Amino acid sequence: MKSHHKEAANTFWKNNEFLITSHLHPDGDAVGSLLGLGLALKSLGKRVVELISPHPISEHYQFLPGSEFIQLPGNLTKQRFDVGIVLDCTELNRAGKELEKILRNCENVVNIDHHISNKNFGNVNIVDPGAAATGEVIVDILKEMEIQITPDVATNLYVALITDTGSFQYQNTTPKSYRTAAFLLEHGAAQGQIQQFLNEHRSLTSLRLLEKSLGTLSISENGLTAWMTVSQKFLHELGGKIEDCEGFINYPKSLVGVEVGILFKELNNNEIKVGFRSKNFLDVNQLAACFGGGGHERAAGCTIWGPLKEVERKVIQTTEKFLTQSRKGK
Repeated sequence: MKSHHKEAANTFWKNNEFLITSHLHPDGDAVGSLLGLGLALKSLGKRVVELISPHPISEHYQFLPGSEFIQLPGNLTKQRFDVGIVLDCTELNRAGKELEKILRNCENVVNIDHHISNKNFGNVNIVDPGAAATGEVIVDILKEMEIQITPDVATNLYVALITDTGSFQYQNTTPKSYRTAAFLLEHGAAQGQIQQFLNEHRSLTSLRLLEKSLGTLSISENGLTAWMTVSQKFLHELGGKIEDCEGFINYPKSLVGVEVGILFKELNNNEIKVGFRSKNFLDVNQLAACFGGGGHERAAGCTIWGPLKEVERKVIQTTEKFLTQSRKGK
């Protein structure tokens, strides 16, 4: 892995025009990584550093330093760059069709990720499934480059790390995660501000949406699977947005005896985003792969097209099948 870090560092030093992007519906790791690396490259005086998100970033992350630099693909003035950097994406198409075309035109594509399901699509691939977050991988690259980590860079990368570890509660947390967090705090990460904006900044709409969604909480007969739904009906009734349901998946997973928690989010009619979380033994990366998705052993997701009730039925049925097989293999 060290040699790959060096390869990325050399690519970043040698080139002058960068497009940096991440995945559709960016989460905290995607946004924090995008801004952390983007601001670090900007500080080196690079000629062009374009920070592009395929979807607008959630209001949750608009407090982050540099968030005003993030643009949508339609605002790009160039179509060709020395280097396209793709963050937290298992496949190139996870950046969206518009950006995929531009990235294929780049001289070099650098793929930085921590998902075990990554397809190694770049000219340079820095994929570390042992890392808790893509932000953690970026810290290693910046250390390799021996450049100054500013408080703004540290703040963004700290957000990447704590959102993907659930503030160090998830099983992907390692001793290195804590060491990385300490390093970022030593370099000025604004821990107090981050804690306030991420954990004490919910809108009333978000809590009302949680109230309605908890009403859909269901559990399987054997008590191993629990699920909740955020429907378009709820969103319309409350004037809510899909990002208002951040963290909802933890509720079905938190039930005593449950192994798998599932959250169904109806993005549009017939477009359903499904999140999976498991506690002890089920590999939800493989489960999500059945529906064209992926992620990690204990946290994964996919998007499925079809009527909400039909998608729910299909996903629960497949989950139960996986659980039966996993328990036989135990």
